[in-house]
Amino acid sequence: MTKIRYIGILVSLCITVSLAAAKEEEGATSLAAVSPEGFGTSVSSEMSAGETAIESPEELQSTPLEESDETPDLSQLQPEELSIEEQAKNLQYDIPMPWGHELFEKYRQYYLSDGGRKILLATMERAAPFMDYIQSKVTEYGVPQELAYLPVIESAFSPFAVSRSGATGIWQFMRNSISGYGMTVTDWVDDRRDFMKSTDAALNKLVDNYNDVKDWPLAIAAYNAGLGALRRAVNAMGGDTDFWNIYDKGLVSKQALDYVPKFLAVASILRYPDLYGLKLPSSSIKWEAIPLDRQIDIKLLAAKAEIPLDTLKLGNAELHYTITPPEDAHLLKIPADKTEEVKAILSDPNTPLVHYEIYRVKEGDTLTAISKHYGVSISMIVKVNAGLNPDRLKIGQKLMIPLSLQPLNPPSNSAGGGAGSVQTSTYTIQKGDTLYSLARRYGTTAQKLANLNGIYMNSILRIGQKLKVPAAP
Repeated sequence: MTKIRYIGILVSLCITVSLAAAKEEEGATSLAAVSPEGFGTSVSSEMSAGETAIESPEELQSTPLEESDETPDLSQLQPEELSIEEQAKNLQYDIPMPWGHELFEKYRQYYLSDGGRKILLATMERAAPFMDYIQSKVTEYGVPQELAYLPVIESAFSPFAVSRSGATGIWQFMRNSISGYGMTVTDWVDDRRDFMKSTDAALNKLVDNYNDVKDWPLAIAAYNAGLGALRRAVNAMGGDTDFWNIYDKGLVSKQALDYVPKFLAVASILRYPDLYGLKLPSSSIKWEAIPLDRQIDIKLLAAKAEIPLDTLKLGNAELHYTITPPEDAHLLKIPADKTEEVKAILSDPNTPLVHYEIYRVKEGDTLTAISKHYGVSISMIVKVNAGLNPDRLKIGQKLMIPLSLQPLNPPSNSAGGGAGSVQTSTYTIQKGDTLYSLARRYGTTAQKLANLNGIYMNSILRIGQKLKVPAAP
């Protein structure tokens, strides 16, 4: 008999693959019994006794593998591609996603629409300077990775964001909720806008919430509605700490109930952006925090260190003015790749980093009156005039008055252009008012106020006099 070699390849999604090979022996060939479904030849399922389960090898229309010139096409045998939703459900999340929850799914549908995707991409563009720091802190604190995206629905990652209720910064802290979290609000700074301090504070607050209620969705709801409200809801549920049970009962405000599924919908997408074809910008800046031993005007530093001023404003958004506080402990955030250059500039005492005006003391002057005239604190004047005795000014004595008190982020309608382009209101001069103090109050400069009113910088202001000032936002 002619030597014949038979090889069968059985591919299926639901059954096992079997292989039978013919032994090459002179005079006889045997074939092991194999389930017929694996071959192309059909076999009747209705067989009488004594019939064989498969046709004889000579009648099979198969080609030995080693004699085939073509690669077998197994595309029909591949499993159907999973939908994006099915793939998403198979991914790993630190906070379980409420798949099938009506509001969660509606938010996902919205943020995956063309308009929603544009919003996410624009928001993550704003997030790029902060994400490296935020994600590193999320890892350091050992909290769910999804929490890095909470600012998407809090502030759209704007450090200058202020809500109607006064919540401020990337993480939207109220002024009365910062106690114990390492933030302060002074005449010089608002730490709620400091992306480093507020990130640490927010993660600490979320950890505190979780340690209290033992459930991340509940802890997130408490970040929005307050821990007290969620404690009361848990008590009303007899100690049940499952947020979704509280959701079903409607035991907290609708805003808090909507907040959690909205956040989780956003986080479920941004955690795996590639799945949805979202190309997010990479973290654009690595920051270094440098302690200062003197006041500086970041405008001057930006020019000397060749750092874009907008970059320094973004990293130091906590400043009310472009000048840093008089205290030595302030931390200045700069791009890490400029660290050595900035340190060299700061270490040179001959490098002027604050704008000054020289004031010559006249008869009757007091330091209090001078400080009010320029809208600068007495302590600030004393600090930059070494050896100055506030109680013993001498006629003709020269004082250096720091004038770098321009707003860091002036309102869009501040007096920045010609008088015709500015929305104004009227202010009546009170005792002690000066152009400098009014400029500080209205977020502009003394020179712009003078221009707006057609007066000179040294013009005398009279009590009761009417001045144009930038209208309140």
